[in-house]
Amino acid sequence: MLGTSISAIHNGVSAEIVKVEADIAPGFPKFSIVGLPDSAITEAKLRIRSAFHNSQLPFPKGRITINLTPAHVRKRGSGLDLAMAVAILRAQGTLAEGSQNEAYLGELELSGALSSVESIVSLILRLAQDGVRRIHCPAGQMLPSSLSKEIDMYPHVSLNGVIEMLKRGTPPACQAVWSGPQAARDDGSAAIPLDAIAGRTMEKRLLSISAAGNHPLFLIGPPGIGKTTLAANLVHLLPDLDDAAALESYAWHEQAHGDHTTYTLRPPCRTPHHTLTPAGLVGGGVPPRPGEVTLAHHGVLLLDELFEFSRPTLNALREPMSQHTVHIARAGRVASLPARFLLCATANPCPCGLRGYGECRCLDSDVRRYWGRLSGPVLDRIDIVFYMNHDTATHTAAADGEWSEQRLQSRVATARDVLRDASKEGTTPTQRMDAEASRRIAMLRRRVVASDRAEQQLTAVAATIAALDGRDVVRARDIEESLQFRRAAT
Repeated sequence: MLGTSISAIHNGVSAEIVKVEADIAPGFPKFSIVGLPDSAITEAKLRIRSAFHNSQLPFPKGRITINLTPAHVRKRGSGLDLAMAVAILRAQGTLAEGSQNEAYLGELELSGALSSVESIVSLILRLAQDGVRRIHCPAGQMLPSSLSKEIDMYPHVSLNGVIEMLKRGTPPACQAVWSGPQAARDDGSAAIPLDAIAGRTMEKRLLSISAAGNHPLFLIGPPGIGKTTLAANLVHLLPDLDDAAALESYAWHEQAHGDHTTYTLRPPCRTPHHTLTPAGLVGGGVPPRPGEVTLAHHGVLLLDELFEFSRPTLNALREPMSQHTVHIARAGRVASLPARFLLCATANPCPCGLRGYGECRCLDSDVRRYWGRLSGPVLDRIDIVFYMNHDTATHTAAADGEWSEQRLQSRVATARDVLRDASKEGTTPTQRMDAEASRRIAMLRRRVVASDRAEQQLTAVAATIAALDGRDVVRARDIEESLQFRRAAT
């Protein structure tokens, strides 16, 4: 007889649906698993046999052959144990054949108990994408609460619990362990909140422009001026993620960090060390792991002291910043990883950090070499470049309240709604300009703007500035303010 079940595995950085087929034929007892299993799956023969024995279940005495489809994909891990056990039970007639919208994930212990599966959320999302609506998994597996809206989860303590439910339709004895979203300020991405920073109104406006329009931001200034403190607060101006985006972000972080990942609706903020390699940035390794650009998907990638990163690492930002996707090829396989992040970078103006701000000790050749780590094409992809100055103005509580984090969050949310509505209407920033702004852009195109990309960035930032004022019409003054940031970049 033939029995089948559905499960999923990790195939590098992506998930793959696996159909498990079990055939029991008469003959000398033998247990074979085909379909490119690794050692962990091959050893499942011993785990399954012992789990049957200790669960008081009869184990087939004939020739058992299990086929894992697709056969050309290497299967890794122990998460197929439960699916193989169910397929064997169906093949010997203990269980009736099930539907194709039901899947099984779990590792079997020798006692018949179920153990948790590594990085299960990405497997569940892949199964749901393929039409699976019911998943049997180990009890105690921590799951994001948003998954309950996507799929029905049935946690089980042991193999006997799975059999009891499949035979009689009785609900499992335990409930799924749902992890609610973490509070907004518990992510620890900024040591000093924005409200504790007095003044800095221009820099706070830049943060709101960057957050509203997803414009890459580059802050330059001497040591101790507050670049990193401001940059770390950028993520707090972004709105909460929706359930789908939060689950996707959680799944990628779970692959990178395992069970220590915390579920949150807040966008991620990644702050890698400057010794980061190109593979660490875009992904790779054996087995492949998502890189920082993927872990920052839907959030902020903060590169503090940008010029301390190696030139190859910084050059690897070109494709992710333009295409918002990373394509990596490892061991004959190609994987596409999402990389829609908001870049925020900080740097000193020179190796000593004082050029333009004090007595610089650097040679001109040292400064050129320092800036040479950032190639022109990467710098050209950064919409906003700003040189910070020491804030000597007198601040009042009323003025600081106008630029409080809560007020900025409200403005950013309103601006993003304006930009989203304009995008749905299919209009570009150029089409939303008034006559004076159009004349100004035409003049700049002839005299200042050096490339099509620079013009697109100029008009996009201007449209965001207008949206922050609650307007969908771009005016000349918006173009002038946007031009300040492009001049800084050049």
